[in-house]
Order: sequence, then C-alpha cells, then structure tokens
Amino acid sequence: MSLYWTLFILILIIQFFPVRKNTERTAKVKLVLSLILLFIFGAIRVDFGRDYPAYENIFNEVKHYSFLSEYYDAHSEIGYLLLNKILPSYRFLIVLLTAFTCITYYYLFKNYIPRKYYWVGFLLMAIFGQMMVFFQFSGLRNAITINIMALSIPFIIKRKIFLFSLLVLLAYFFHTSAVFFMPLAYFIATPTKFRKKELISWSVIFLFLLLFSYSALIDFLASFIENYFGRYNSYIDTVNEATHKSTFILFGFVFVMFIMTLIILYKENLPPADNVIMKLSMLFLLAFLLGALNFRMSQYFAPYFLISATIVLNRVQHPLLKFGYISAVIVYMLYAFFVVYMGIPEFPYKEIHTIFDY
Repeated sequence: MSLYWTLFILILIIQFFPVRKNTERTAKVKLVLSLILLFIFGAIRVDFGRDYPAYENIFNEVKHYSFLSEYYDAHSEIGYLLLNKILPSYRFLIVLLTAFTCITYYYLFKNYIPRKYYWVGFLLMAIFGQMMVFFQFSGLRNAITINIMALSIPFIIKRKIFLFSLLVLLAYFFHTSAVFFMPLAYFIATPTKFRKKELISWSVIFLFLLLFSYSALIDFLASFIENYFGRYNSYIDTVNEATHKSTFILFGFVFVMFIMTLIILYKENLPPADNVIMKLSMLFLLAFLLGALNFRMSQYFAPYFLISATIVLNRVQHPLLKFGYISAVIVYMLYAFFVVYMGIPEFPYKEIHTIFDY
C-alpha cells in the first residue's frame, strides 16, 4: 500500500506546486503529469487484486485457439475475447487498458471539474480506491465499460439517444452490465433543473429503498437473476453477509448525503452538465441501499459522486451546505476505506507488486 499512497502524495505535490501564473495551460500540464504517474502505477502492476490471474488465464486460453469460436467462457463477452485475441501480450493489454482509464480521467477532470479543484478530485480518488483505482485496475472488463459510459456523458447531456445507444451496444460487448446501468443513467440523469414533482418522486424512491426489507427484495428478484444472469449468483449467495455488514453509519451517511443532494438540485441553478453529474451521484448513493443487489452499480457511478463534490464546492454558496457536503464525503470515505475495506480478511492490496519485483 505504500506505493499507492506515495503515488497520490506525489500527485498532490504536483497539484500544489507553485507556478508564476495559475493559468488553464499550467493546470492542464499538472493534470497530465498527475495522470502520467497514475498510468505508470497501473502499467507496471503485477498480480494486482484477486482478478489478475483469472484475466491472465483467459488471455492465454484465447491465444491457444485458432478461432474464438473454439473458446467459450460464459464470464467473458465477445468484445473482450476479441481484444485478447488481437493483442500481442497480456502486458500489452494491461498497459492499453491503463492508458484508456487515464485518458478517461483526463476527459472527466478537464470537462467537469473546475481546475482549481483538481487537487480535490485526486484526493477523493485516493480515498475512493476500492471503487475507483483498485476496482478499475482489477476488473478489466468492467473498467472498459465504465470508461465508455464516462465518455458517453455528452450524449446524456444533449439527449442524443441514438449515439448513446451505440455506445451502450459497444460497452455491452465488453460487459453485459452496461445494459443495466447506462440506460438507467440516460433516463434518470436529465440535464433539467429539479422541479417539485421530481423532488417528491426521488424522495419516495429513496424512502422506499431505505425502509424496504433486503431479504424480501432479494427473494423477489433471486429467481429472475438465477435464470437469466447466472454470473451474478455469487452476489445472491453472499446477501446475508452483506446485510449484516450494513451499519448505522452507512445508512446515516446515505440519508444525509441524499437530502443535501436533493436540496442542491432543487435550490441551485446548475448548468445542464452539473445537473446530470449530480443526478448520477444520487444513483451512487442509492446503490448502497441495494445490498447484494448493488452488483457493480456503486463502481459505475463512483466517478460522478467524486465530481459532484467539486461541483458543490464550486457552485453552492451556502457555507453549511457546501462544507457539510464535502466533510461528510471525506469523513465517510476515509472510514469506508481504512476501517471497512482494509478491515476485510485477506485484503488483496496490502502488498502491491510491480514488474520490478520479478
């Protein structure tokens, strides 16, 4: 873990490095240098997380056969298998997907985070590790779809459903979960300002999910998931464990953050892009209320929750709302990272290996 924290300390040093004129150009240079460090960290990783060996085995198996039709793995979509087939080595795949992730982060920072808050974005990225860097550098197929979804945000803002649908189709060939979360993002995250009717609707949905029994919801959906989406059965099998791990702190955090987000969306005159990002951040919060049915929803929407914090710092004038929001985010995510995530048995990132270790 020391390598991980060293990485983000260096990135923050770059972000705070004094320059004669803090212009858009200098901010861009700092952003690029920071993401180059993140790229190097990702490109040299070896045996990173629990999925690394499995993905390496898939790559080697695909290379073993002359045609993709000779190889079948129910847990790998055709787009990902084809990518494995055409690339020369597993290391090349790791480097390529790391570059794709860093380019996506450059796009998100450049377009949706005010440059004076780039440092906040990187700070939150560090403590969001289990939902961002660790997850995307471990789950390669998921990382591709998460990146494609991020690049589709302009089509959500401009309501370009045909072009958005093409990206959904592309993402589907790398991970089928895209057909759940990308359409959800399009239809929920509209660029318009909250009206009273929408405020009431969101409040009802939130209270329903907050109060509804986990076990009843899972019993209702389990047979459907088992019949049509067998790859998610492991999530159903671990529902009791996930339920018992839910704490008062989690529900308190989600409740407070959701209320503050509703107030911001209703009271503030946000531009269309900010409205979309803030609504996507609410989907991140709702994911926590789904327990085992969360699947990968929180990881899909974590980047927008990060960006929403910088939007609040930049747009919200009320000091209690502004600093209450950002303080709650930092305090809870620190708790989630150091107490909950690092506290699990056999924490997979305790030791981070690189190509220089072999």
